[in-house]
Amino acid sequence: MKRLIATARWGVLALATLLFAGAPAALAQEKEKAAVSSEEAKKSFADAATLQNNNAFDVAIEEWEKFLKTHAKDPLAPKAQHYLGVCQLQLKQYDKAAAAFQAVIANNPKFELIEDSYINLGSSQYALALAGTAGMYEKAAETFAALAKLFPMGKYADSALFYQGESQYALGKKTEAAAAYAALLKQFEKTKHRGEALYALGVAQEELGKYPEAGATYDIYLKELPENPLASEVRMRKAETVLQAGNFAAAEKMFADVATVKGFPQTDHAIFRQAYCVAKQDKFDLAAGLYARVAGEFPKSVYLPEATMAAGRCYYRADKLAEAAAWLASAAAAGTKDSAEAGHWLCRIHIRGKKFAEAADQAAKLIAVGGDSPYLVNLKLDQADALYEIPERRGESLPLYAKLAADHPKHEVAPQALYNAAFTALELKNYGEGQKQSTAFLAAYSQDKLLADVKYVAAECNLQLKKYPEAEAGYKEIVAAHPQHADADLWRVRLGLISYLQKKYPETIAALSPVAAALKSPDLAAEAQFLMGASLFYTDKFAEAEKALSASVVANPKWRQTDEALLLVARAQRKLNKPEAKATIAKLIADFPSSTLLDQAHYRLGEFAYGADDFKTALEEYEVVITKTPDSAFAPYALYGKAWSQLKTKQFAPAAEAFTALVTKYPQHQLVTDSYLGRAMSRRQAGQLPGAIEDLDAYLKSNPEAEKKADALYEKGLALVALKKHPEALTTFDTLLKDNAKYAGADKVLYEAGWAVKSQEKHAEAVPYFARLAKEHPASPLAAEALFHVGEDQYDKKAYAEAAASYAACAGKNPAGDLGEKSLYKLGWAHFQQKQYPEAQKQFETQTASFAQGPLAGDAVFMKAECLFRQEKYKDALPAYEAATKVKASASAMEVLTLLHGGQSAAQEKKWEKSVEMLSQVIKRFPESPLISEAAYELGWARQNTGDADEALKDYETAATKSRDQVGARARFMMGEVYFEKKQHAEAVREFQRAMFGYGGETALAETKNWQAKSGFEAGRCTEVRIGAEKDAAAKTKLVADAKRFYTFLVEK
Repeated sequence: MKRLIATARWGVLALATLLFAGAPAALAQEKEKAAVSSEEAKKSFADAATLQNNNAFDVAIEEWEKFLKTHAKDPLAPKAQHYLGVCQLQLKQYDKAAAAFQAVIANNPKFELIEDSYINLGSSQYALALAGTAGMYEKAAETFAALAKLFPMGKYADSALFYQGESQYALGKKTEAAAAYAALLKQFEKTKHRGEALYALGVAQEELGKYPEAGATYDIYLKELPENPLASEVRMRKAETVLQAGNFAAAEKMFADVATVKGFPQTDHAIFRQAYCVAKQDKFDLAAGLYARVAGEFPKSVYLPEATMAAGRCYYRADKLAEAAAWLASAAAAGTKDSAEAGHWLCRIHIRGKKFAEAADQAAKLIAVGGDSPYLVNLKLDQADALYEIPERRGESLPLYAKLAADHPKHEVAPQALYNAAFTALELKNYGEGQKQSTAFLAAYSQDKLLADVKYVAAECNLQLKKYPEAEAGYKEIVAAHPQHADADLWRVRLGLISYLQKKYPETIAALSPVAAALKSPDLAAEAQFLMGASLFYTDKFAEAEKALSASVVANPKWRQTDEALLLVARAQRKLNKPEAKATIAKLIADFPSSTLLDQAHYRLGEFAYGADDFKTALEEYEVVITKTPDSAFAPYALYGKAWSQLKTKQFAPAAEAFTALVTKYPQHQLVTDSYLGRAMSRRQAGQLPGAIEDLDAYLKSNPEAEKKADALYEKGLALVALKKHPEALTTFDTLLKDNAKYAGADKVLYEAGWAVKSQEKHAEAVPYFARLAKEHPASPLAAEALFHVGEDQYDKKAYAEAAASYAACAGKNPAGDLGEKSLYKLGWAHFQQKQYPEAQKQFETQTASFAQGPLAGDAVFMKAECLFRQEKYKDALPAYEAATKVKASASAMEVLTLLHGGQSAAQEKKWEKSVEMLSQVIKRFPESPLISEAAYELGWARQNTGDADEALKDYETAATKSRDQVGARARFMMGEVYFEKKQHAEAVREFQRAMFGYGGETALAETKNWQAKSGFEAGRCTEVRIGAEKDAAAKTKLVADAKRFYTFLVEK
């Protein structure tokens, strides 16, 4: 659907608007230049301007041209040139106007009306372009672009962008046009061109295939201009964008809505596209009706031929053949490009209706008309097919088929035609012709889907001509390439055997599987099933293999290879981890006691037992092979299996001996190299470490594959660790990781490497190994411990946030035992160190719930209480501390803190007796604790609050004596307060002075000075009380002096 031409709708209006730009100002502007223009020039300019302003443009043109000729150098000449262009533009002398404005712009770049000159130049060029002048759209686009660039906010900037877009659109530069429209809409939301620009932008986007963007633009248009005359077209275009997005149902409805708009000039298009949407939803009957509406209601529609054809096609697909025939007949008779296709489908309808003669006649008529439609070839096939179905005219079809294929070898129906020619020849008993057509087909279409059918025709023609070798070769080829066409059971089985012997297992299965179930001969059935089963086994399809091989045994239990079939059945069952494998081998041994496969049978029993971790039985079966058939090809394998069975059962020394026997007895065997590795593992675990390293070095010299080399390096590293050669072990592990970073056991290597470093007391250097283990092997059972080691390093470095993350990751893996408990415990501590007490509490609670009997359970109970204490949740902390007193902590310091902080929590809750109870235990049980002074102070405070001031004084004295910091000073202060309260003022003052001048005096820390200051103040207050009570004048004077001294201390110190 093409857009309405914007220039036709808007160009005249726009040009009319631009024509008069600057014209009315001509006389005023002349006055502005009067100072420098000659009188004659001014008069001449005024005359021309008057003529122009009175619309006498043709005369004004003559006057402006005369002015320019006479006064070319006058300051008013640029304006004269400009107004000359304006008059020419008014008279639609666009080429002359363009020249005038071009001259103004070129010669007077700073001309005051330069913006008007640009817009008028662009308008002139655009008008010339509309009139068909070549190259003018390009020039107009350049002019409008220049105007928009030079005057981005000028009075014509929006018009410049719009017409720049229009010019570029006309040039087919839709991307550039869209950019211009978009710039206009973005920069000038209120532009008079908004509606046109939205429409033009949407169309450009649609034609660029940017359907989502176009749809969005149309949505804006319809929202802003729902009643605009173009709204219906925009809705239809919006529907097209929805269609292109694949939403056929929604698009169908939108097209249908537009089609109902009264007087809409493009209703036929709307219905046509609606029909397309319906057809895309496979509603062909409904789609056909809509196409029929277009053809019936709009006889002059450009869509008439397509709609007629589409109606017939859709009725055909809806299987309404009568209606389809009517529309297709109309399309076929219309003489359009669709006539041949319509005739083709009409012929197929006739053939389906067994109207063969009508089909042949219809095809012949349209073929005679000719043309270049590709469906003419289909018509030729239709004609031949119709003739074939008429028995008496079948001979006519053969040359038609052949000619079609010869004339149109690349057409899609050519292979079918050539096959039909060959098959028709076979039907007509013209075998030579059948061979000829088959040969031609095979040369031209060797990959076609009809290949097998053509080969059948060729083989059958050879058979009918008694060319037996060629026929046999042909059937063999069919059996090998196209098993679905096989006719001879024996040939299929033999061809299957040939493929099997070449180890072409898929080809064997393909050849035999279609016929195996129908084979009548027990031997052939057994052989076919065996060949398929063996092929399936060797292509790792073990379930299917077991089924086929078991069918072979059932088909003929005494067949010559039944023992081999049983052996493969057992091996397939073993691959499927079925316990029946052992019984199947036992049946082989029992039913075929003279079988040449007994050595392999016992070896397989050993393998099955080994795979099931039944190493005792494995050893027994391997021993049978080694003892009874020492020359068997399976003897070295049995010896190898024996060694590994001993290794798996921790018989390390005997295993080493078995590996040694293999190496000694079969020095050239392919298992010797691997035996060095097995013997090394045995020797290492047997404590024969030098020998193990010697074997590993020998093994590594054999240049084993990457994974086995890694195994050897790992073993060597373990041996070196066992020898305490940690630096060498680390080098070995590093080499392994460098050479094979994706080694299956890389987690174990990293773990051992980390410990090799830690064993050298290089704890920090070990961390990268553990970190890498955790990062690269998160599913490893060693990852949790590795994360813990990383966390410990981070914790030691006080990187508590990082440590918390590592501990959390470790705990998240739910490790069992001590590691699980430690990870939660240290996670709690990491949060605790960051003062994240709620989160720390959560972790300690999780620890106690998960590891209630763990060695750190008591510590966790204590730490939960500490978290509550740090959060000042004393009510909850107290019972938590009480619980902590009932469990065993790992350190006496925790016991002290449990009692101290428990007592403090009780005090905070004013549970003084409980506080005294807990704090007293600190004094009794831990007299040497560094916290004894704090505990004594808190005990004194608790006793003071119970009213036992005398005992409180004793506790304060203990605290004051044992502490030389703020605890002691505070205790002295409290003693003074107690004496003060007891009105023992002299004693109180003495205690206050001990606090003031003791505990470091002037060098005391700030916390201590706080209590010294308070003591000084209280000493002064206490002295004041004494002054009031003193009767002796001399004593009172001294007390006054003391009070002043105390207050002076407070002020100065």
